[in-house]
Amino acid sequence: MPKSPAYARFLNAMAVERKESPDPQFEGCEEILAYLSIKEESNQPVKVTDLVHALQFGTGPTVHRKVTTLSARGFIKVSASKTDGRTKNLVLTKAGEDLLKERTKLMASMLKA
Repeated sequence: MPKSPAYARFLNAMAVERKESPDPQFEGCEEILAYLSIKEESNQPVKVTDLVHALQFGTGPTVHRKVTTLSARGFIKVSASKTDGRTKNLVLTKAGEDLLKERTKLMASMLKA
């Protein structure tokens, strides 16, 4: 029998982790962390409205709930824009970066296996 592709093993490991410690509030939050990381790498600020407009993260209320969860858990920092107090800027914290690094290590281990 052929070996499963590394990506399939990675997705399976993530699914197993979600089943072992289910956290419905965190569903989809890692994707937001990844989005922020990519945008920050290219020095593009991210606002809450950017996540809503990206459409991949859900409706306005869903995005706000996820942002609140990420902020409460210390994975992102939410701050008011210096030019428009109504606009909220999102920045990854060290904890958010560390979570992404942890997931990267998991994925790398799947590639080596």
